[in-house]
Amino acid sequence: MHSLRSIPRTGILLGAVLLLAGCAEIVPRYVAQQIEHPARPGQTLVQFEHQLARHYIGFRRSQVRLANGLSLVYWYSAPRAFDVQQHDQHGRHGASWSLKRTGMALAPYLLPARLPGKGTVLLLPGWSMNALLMSQWAITFAQRGYHVVMVDLPDQGGSSPAPPGFGPAEANDLRELVPQLELASAIRYPLYLFGVSYGADVALFAADRLAQAPRGVIALEPFANVASAIRRAPDSGLFIPLWLAHLLLTRAEMDAAIDRADRALGLDLYTLSPRPALLRASACVLIVRGSRDRLIGARGLARMVHGLPRVQLFTARTYDHLSLPIAVQGFGAEFARWMGSVAQQPARRCPVFRHHRDYPPFLLRVHTTPGTTWLTRYFDRRFNGALAVTQATAKG
Repeated sequence: MHSLRSIPRTGILLGAVLLLAGCAEIVPRYVAQQIEHPARPGQTLVQFEHQLARHYIGFRRSQVRLANGLSLVYWYSAPRAFDVQQHDQHGRHGASWSLKRTGMALAPYLLPARLPGKGTVLLLPGWSMNALLMSQWAITFAQRGYHVVMVDLPDQGGSSPAPPGFGPAEANDLRELVPQLELASAIRYPLYLFGVSYGADVALFAADRLAQAPRGVIALEPFANVASAIRRAPDSGLFIPLWLAHLLLTRAEMDAAIDRADRALGLDLYTLSPRPALLRASACVLIVRGSRDRLIGARGLARMVHGLPRVQLFTARTYDHLSLPIAVQGFGAEFARWMGSVAQQPARRCPVFRHHRDYPPFLLRVHTTPGTTWLTRYFDRRFNGALAVTQATAKG
């Protein structure tokens, strides 16, 4: 009788072992597919973002067709005042950003482009993102006198589907895109590149490929080495949930996923790095990494920039890979100030970036935002009275 009772338990245990064995084979394949084909936002979210950008904020949309057959969508604005209020918050377990319009419904159409231009900031989004997720930075730079252009990289937003190139291929696309933006009067020189994560790598690779070199590059959380970043992805909660990653994904399985992606994409992700481009670039480059970033290693970035006098590596305390890209209140004004200093310095010298608003979490004041977007409410619940810094943008 005892042996009969043990049969169901043995069956359950055997089933669990077989399930895990199957998952151990499927999960690396799934991770490789995520590397080859990043997820894209759903159509409902995309339509909502378009309505928000056009009718709430006032960005304009256009697209160009490249010689390789790809179409790239971009959103742009001249320097002007935006009648909106921005808010970002971050904590140990997440981050959020929201905005609130403070004026009348037609404000985006009535506010003239009356601010003097200081150049153009070309904004490049991160992995599985799209151009409009850079809106908070675009608003910040436009209000400080810069033309702004947010680009949907290939396979992002409204741009054409294409396999990821992890920097070099997209940089070549930008080389062709920028002259067309100039013809459309969407940009003015000097040009600055601003990228986040995957987009940061694209910005670094493009620093020496554009026909007219950018004056400055700001790269938030770039990949010093693509394979290294992919290996760290399970610990960052990317691709699959953390508990499943820790249970099933070993270093060997991640390498197998990288090898599969290598073959599919025709790349060598183990050696791909922006350092050769930085060696040739004439632009001043600022690289920023959050001290709590589990995806981008500090040592890898330090090795990448070692011996490069025109590149500064800055560590932002208390930020991680998700909170730094939306830290407008913490960094927006100082990034704009750094770009202004770059424009004033002789071409052979680069200014030192200085950050005076590096608040550790215990110094931030508590703030909650009831009745805003569902995403903000979700993070408010998750943070349970999250710590944040708020700032009302000036109206004009």
